[in-house]
Amino acid sequence: MKTPVIIVALLLIGVNAKGLEWKKHLITQQGHCNTAVALDANGDPYQDVIASFNGKVSLLLAPDWKQEIILHRFPGKIGACIHSATIDADHDGDQDWVGSLAHKHPFWLENPGPDKLLKAPWTARVVDPDITGIHCILSTDIDNDGKEDLVINNFEPAKGIPDSMAWFSSPRKPHDAEKWERHVFADGDARGGSHYMGAGDINGDGWKEIAVGAKGAPFADGNWFAFWTHPGKKAAEGPWKKTILAQNQLAATNILPADVNGDNRVDWLASRGHGAGLIWFENPQWNIHVIDNEIRAPHSLTVADHDQDGDPDAASCGYESEWLRWYENDGTGHFTIHTLDTAQQSYDLRSVDMDGDGDLDLLNAGRASMNVVWYENPLIP
Repeated sequence: MKTPVIIVALLLIGVNAKGLEWKKHLITQQGHCNTAVALDANGDPYQDVIASFNGKVSLLLAPDWKQEIILHRFPGKIGACIHSATIDADHDGDQDWVGSLAHKHPFWLENPGPDKLLKAPWTARVVDPDITGIHCILSTDIDNDGKEDLVINNFEPAKGIPDSMAWFSSPRKPHDAEKWERHVFADGDARGGSHYMGAGDINGDGWKEIAVGAKGAPFADGNWFAFWTHPGKKAAEGPWKKTILAQNQLAATNILPADVNGDNRVDWLASRGHGAGLIWFENPQWNIHVIDNEIRAPHSLTVADHDQDGDPDAASCGYESEWLRWYENDGTGHFTIHTLDTAQQSYDLRSVDMDGDGDLDLLNAGRASMNVVWYENPLIP
């Protein structure tokens, strides 16, 4: 790998269970960044990165991280996007990008393909003009048609589709359509500042449930985690059945599916991103198990098998504590905490094989650390 490497001081480096160091690599440092995603934009062996900062959306090309601005403003002057995702929106075989501000409607940028990648800004199109407040975009296949859909919340309770969440399927002619096809699954029952969604087949029927955390203040009726049960082939008709996982969860935020304890049932792993701590909910009674009570403002969360031992691990970064931590699962739902960094913020953390060596690294949007960085997994195959 020829990517330039910045190896921070030993104090800032964590180790895995075998005593191997995770190395911190700087991609860019030029402003407040809430979201960064990886994709192979130009068809080379490297993962590139799309990040939003300084009122623009930028493509950073590996391995030298040359910056190309792919969106200057949309519409009018925009700030940093709050969240983003990749999706093949127009079904042409390459990954496009979708994002939004916290108080604007979601939009997608068309990847022009390797031949036209750097010749002009990417074309921007609206996903839904009625969504006016957004705090998460999730790309996943909801209707089992083999194509990824988008799951989007309506963050503002008095505008758009108040206190609701919806999934969106791309239109037949995505380049010409005024908006995507909206399917409301949480119809008025997602009040309280819904945040980051997760989707997984919880009951084993082949369809994905959708979960979310609601942070509460300044919104009423928040501080809960819940999921909505997929109705099967009637997914587009909605609403879905809501199940409360837990209430009185101060500043609930992220929630992701995983079989945490190896019993072949999918659980939920969650963080209180505007509060403190990581927990997991055990299927089927949804008993709460503590992973980490100390980490403050763990607004980012990722779940993946980082050490390739067959069970899901987790990672998070607290933007108040400024700890980036990797949580090593022993396969039964007991986690060992490894602190990888003690001077780094985060709003968005992804498990990605950044260097093509077959293991999952961590890509981090550094929020007020004003950077985008990635942490190299030291796993030796």
